[in-house]
Amino acid sequence: MSDTATVSLERERLPGIPKTPEGLDAEWLAAALAAAGYPGCRIQSVARQRIGEGVGILAELYRLTPDYAPGSAPGPASVVAKMHASHPEARGICAAYRFYERETHFYQDVAATIDLQSPRHYASSFDPASGDCVILLEDMAGAECPDQIVGIPLDMLTEAIDSVAALHARWWEDPHLADLAAIMPAIDEPPYSSVPDIYRASLPLALERLEALGQHDLARVAVKFGVAIDRLMTELATGPRTLCHGDFRTDNLMFRLTPEGPKLTAIDWQIVMQARGPYDVGYLMSGAVDTEMRRANEDRLLRRYHAALVSRGVTGYDFATCLQDYRRALLVGLNYWVQGFAVSDQSIPRAVALFDSWAGRLDAAVKDLGLEALVE
Repeated sequence: MSDTATVSLERERLPGIPKTPEGLDAEWLAAALAAAGYPGCRIQSVARQRIGEGVGILAELYRLTPDYAPGSAPGPASVVAKMHASHPEARGICAAYRFYERETHFYQDVAATIDLQSPRHYASSFDPASGDCVILLEDMAGAECPDQIVGIPLDMLTEAIDSVAALHARWWEDPHLADLAAIMPAIDEPPYSSVPDIYRASLPLALERLEALGQHDLARVAVKFGVAIDRLMTELATGPRTLCHGDFRTDNLMFRLTPEGPKLTAIDWQIVMQARGPYDVGYLMSGAVDTEMRRANEDRLLRRYHAALVSRGVTGYDFATCLQDYRRALLVGLNYWVQGFAVSDQSIPRAVALFDSWAGRLDAAVKDLGLEALVE
């Protein structure tokens, strides 16, 4: 699709939020780029392409490729607009959990404070009355996203662990966490405090699949976790707190390959929350890492993560505590598995393969690290 009007706008504010994708036109993009520090862009048309469908994103993503008029000031070759979903059910979920408001605040107020790379933020706006949202971001075309079914490669996993340690260390027990609590709360506070009830409601369907897979031990732990989840979430929410990505999985990790190794850019910051740092590490390790690779590298990587925290100034947090928090966080992966499976479309072969491989890795981690003891 394209829009054909040639537009030149130099404004200091973000234009209004388009109600529909058709509003992401030449006039709107020129104004948005002017607000982002690209004045004088004269755009003849905008090619608009829907991207990111079917990867669990509760928003709509569009790659916008502007055709600049002759003599226009330079601007980016392409950008990505992340806007509110058109489906009412998705909009309802996002409103209940304040996903759009939270991600807008992240890019406006937090992204520049951390070393964990996020896409470049050009401009954004959220309307609390309507729930409409648009975030204009760097186009990550050309970056690689690991396949969770296959398992994340070790070099990318190491980069992810290093990068998330930088996020956690920066906000570790920071007094300004209190200023963010209203929009980026702890995991045992609303809206996240509803997670245990949703887990328990999702459990019967998930148990059917675990029993069918012959993973009886994991099914037993899943039942016990339904009783213990409130306590474990409170333990992970009790200080020392930091900011966590909250959805640190391979679909949200994009890597650019460089001569020095893969470099991570983390996307989808709708669930950013306050918790103990290993929350992100355990969730990633629970499903994205091949079991044998986890067994061979788990201790080394967790010690590397802890050492990175210490080197960046974290004190009073020993490795034994870090390991215990990591064990709890592996069970967070079970929470995500149960809730995700209950709403997944198991008629799609890839969805079946994704949840079955994840369940196998969880089953092995529960046994390897004695996680059943945590839910007794």
